[in-house]
Amino acid sequence: MAKEIVLITGGNGSLAKHLTKFLKSKYIVRSLTTDKKYLSKNNVFFWNPSKHILDSNSLIGCSHIIHLAGFPILSRWTKKNKKLIYDSRIKSSKLIFYHIKKLDLKIKTFISASAIGIYKENTNFNQNETSNKSKSWIGKLVQDWENESNKFSELNTRCIQLRIPLIFDKKHGFLKYNLISMRLGIGLIFGNKNQILNWVSTNDICRFIEFCIKNKNIEGPYNIATSNKYSKFELFKKIKLKKFKYSLILSLPDSIINLIFKEKSSVIKSNINICTKKINDTGFKFYDSEIEKIL
Repeated sequence: MAKEIVLITGGNGSLAKHLTKFLKSKYIVRSLTTDKKYLSKNNVFFWNPSKHILDSNSLIGCSHIIHLAGFPILSRWTKKNKKLIYDSRIKSSKLIFYHIKKLDLKIKTFISASAIGIYKENTNFNQNETSNKSKSWIGKLVQDWENESNKFSELNTRCIQLRIPLIFDKKHGFLKYNLISMRLGIGLIFGNKNQILNWVSTNDICRFIEFCIKNKNIEGPYNIATSNKYSKFELFKKIKLKKFKYSLILSLPDSIINLIFKEKSSVIKSNINICTKKINDTGFKFYDSEIEKIL
């Protein structure tokens, strides 16, 4: 039986690279890149959503699209960067949709990254996939992002949104930089030490994406997070006990967070509690449900 073709956008990102390695033994994996220096590699195609450019050869014969492209949300929120953050998600989705419709292609599955920033901040109750949405700038961004992905249903394509929380990976992002800091002797907690952290490992995101491809009953948005949550202080304490016993754990007050990060501080300080019943009810099992296992 011939392997199905999977197209991954955001090919230069850490998650996309990990996913490519994860899937390539079972699927033919293609990727879209905005960097022409990678075009010499097999199954790598060029696109530039800001200029409405996409090599349509990347879509021919494709069965599943995993849309992970997006300018980093945690970059500085200048006027220019906010436009890049928005357009890199919304315009890129529109561009893919346009070419698929124009070529009259039959895509089985469209899986789009999303974020838990869609939910209201600082709520005491667990928010599920049908909860009221945030009216903040980030909340509106994520809603528009998901709305664009849902348009693929007009093409008889199954649409799935991955509402991703904090990603735990020793080699990338939040966990990487905090491990470096604690190795040097100080663990810095930004804001309230009791703030809840919803999280998922890179490995489990990749596993759930494959689970979505294989299970045709999976559709719509999913809070893709382990049920085992930590407060910021609990997380840093576990890292200290496991790896760096002599490191100090210090909290930076909100006033300093506001001064350094300005508008973006709302994301850093947001206390969002999400419900994971929907993903658990699918039968999907998380491998990495304890931080000690990742460490």
